[in-house]
Amino acid sequence: MYSFSTYLKSIRFGVFLITFSWILSPTLSAQEAGNKQLDEVKVTGFAPEKYMAGLKVQKVDSATLARFQFQTMADFLAFQSPISLKSYGPGQLTTLSFRGTSANHTALLWNGINVNAPTVGQTDYSTVPLLGFDEMAIQYGSAASCVGTDAIGGSILLGSAPRWKQKGFNATVGGQYNTLDNFNGQAGIRFVEKLKNNFQLSGKTLLYGSQYNNHYNQTSRTDSEGRTYPVEPSETVQKGLVQDLFLRNKNGNQLSLNIWLTDSKLTIQPDVVAFREITQTKAYRFLGGYQLKNTTFKAGFIRDIIDYGTGDFSNPSHSETDRYIVRAEHEFSWKKADSFWQTNLRIGGEFVHYAARVDGYGDMTINEDREDVFALLRQQFSPKLFASVNLRQAFSSKYKAPFTPSFGLEYLALSKPATQVKFTGNIARSYRLPTLNERYWKVLGNPDIRPESGFNKEIGTEIKQLFSENLNATLGVNAYHNLIDDWTYWNPDKNYRVENLQQVLTKGLEVTLALKYLKENKMAGITGTYAYTNASQQKVYDAYAADIIGKQLIYVPVHTLSGNAYAGKGDWSLNIQGLYNSDRFITFDHSGRPFPPYFLLNSTVSGKIQLGRIQSSLILQVNNLTDIVYPSVRKNAMPGRSFSLGLVFNFNS
Repeated sequence: MYSFSTYLKSIRFGVFLITFSWILSPTLSAQEAGNKQLDEVKVTGFAPEKYMAGLKVQKVDSATLARFQFQTMADFLAFQSPISLKSYGPGQLTTLSFRGTSANHTALLWNGINVNAPTVGQTDYSTVPLLGFDEMAIQYGSAASCVGTDAIGGSILLGSAPRWKQKGFNATVGGQYNTLDNFNGQAGIRFVEKLKNNFQLSGKTLLYGSQYNNHYNQTSRTDSEGRTYPVEPSETVQKGLVQDLFLRNKNGNQLSLNIWLTDSKLTIQPDVVAFREITQTKAYRFLGGYQLKNTTFKAGFIRDIIDYGTGDFSNPSHSETDRYIVRAEHEFSWKKADSFWQTNLRIGGEFVHYAARVDGYGDMTINEDREDVFALLRQQFSPKLFASVNLRQAFSSKYKAPFTPSFGLEYLALSKPATQVKFTGNIARSYRLPTLNERYWKVLGNPDIRPESGFNKEIGTEIKQLFSENLNATLGVNAYHNLIDDWTYWNPDKNYRVENLQQVLTKGLEVTLALKYLKENKMAGITGTYAYTNASQQKVYDAYAADIIGKQLIYVPVHTLSGNAYAGKGDWSLNIQGLYNSDRFITFDHSGRPFPPYFLLNSTVSGKIQLGRIQSSLILQVNNLTDIVYPSVRKNAMPGRSFSLGLVFNFNS
């Protein structure tokens, strides 16, 4: 188990990495001074979307994050984008996928590092706090050439950023109560301090926790068509810490330390020992970085722990995986004088060592090394035209990974004061390396499993229209075609042994509309996204699978519609969120009765009250406003209507 002494060793390891990088800085500076051939530009951090020409990237602003600060990432994303979520219930495992792909095809990047659990290759987004990060972007489509493995369908990009211009000290504390007897709490501080010798220190600490008691007072729920779903009792306790520290000198060189700790304990049937299931997951993430002008070094340590047991939890199965990460990047820039022509080239590499101690693998520790080298090129031809060419090659000590290039283009075809029309296009190879479970699980694992590879093509257009000084609209349309080879699948026809499914095609269309009104202290707007998704297997992988060719994959709705409508005046606002999913099949051959379509509606009222130096925020939320009945992946009823009241206090010195 993860002892306190091991925790201290991990902290010392992170501090050592930062100190070691700082010691290296004089040598690195000398090397930079000898290179006079390149016009180098100083950067303050790597934003991979800079090199994602032609891909759809949806950035989430800090005001939106604050409005829903008590929500988990899973709750938030359900209404902000046409992402497909697979939830096992409130406070339980929730995974997400893009454009008909699986949860294994979604990369979660934290400050540039993929933090998907290496055993299962995915993340439980019910454990990710929405307010724990300063930057967030939702990236659609294949971006493996930019961010690495797993990003076949899309990626979630989370980042921490210092606030050097902040004055003084900021503290926040808040809590939320839900009528299902669920509680959320958070407390944090953020500061900027001037030190000696023109140094600055910026930091953020956030503590958060949740207690999901889920007291439904029901044993089952029946929908409008007479289908009855059981209500499964469950309890979840979650807690975590986000710690960010940044230190920079007068030249802008910067040290950083990022820590993210999570602990979640889920209990199914807590009152019935014979049926009780307990899953406890922990993650300890440490990342140190040093940025010298436009060269960045990062080193990190991540430990993922999963314990699963039944009954009294006296003899749980144990999974513990360590990752040791080293990453280096350098960016060059060439710019012609008196011209918009500019070239940016970013080259780098990453090394990760895995050490896994998993009961399901046997008694021995599994060790594996993985490396990536990449070159990302962005070419600005004119104010209206730029392109990106990205190359990545992954290596593994166990198998050969595919070469992953991509090419993207964006062209501003019309640029007038009131109207802008932009066209985009991207073609990209992608890949996913096998998870440790897929390779090493006893009997059911497959040491010969092949990496997945994909080929994604997409085009899009974006139209921006300014109707008046106070009213504007944006319309975006994207079409995509993503062919994935060697899709892996735990085959029930072979006692759930994992194998390559051969070939899956996902194709579809996304339409996004946003209308915004802003005048003095009044605002209103509506955003909505419709997605058509066709995802099906294209080739037979055994003699018994012919009847599933061309049929929609399980749990993937063909039609999805999500939207937000809001209105506000001054410090008060009303927000209404809607989500529609069409039928979802639950068997590959469509023989079983599909999950019915449903429309989910939430609403939020929020406001601020200033009391001297203390600013208080009130958040009233109604979940499942119409009390709709719909099932989870476990075929249990999801929660009905409930009410939440949250109160947050902010103090500025």
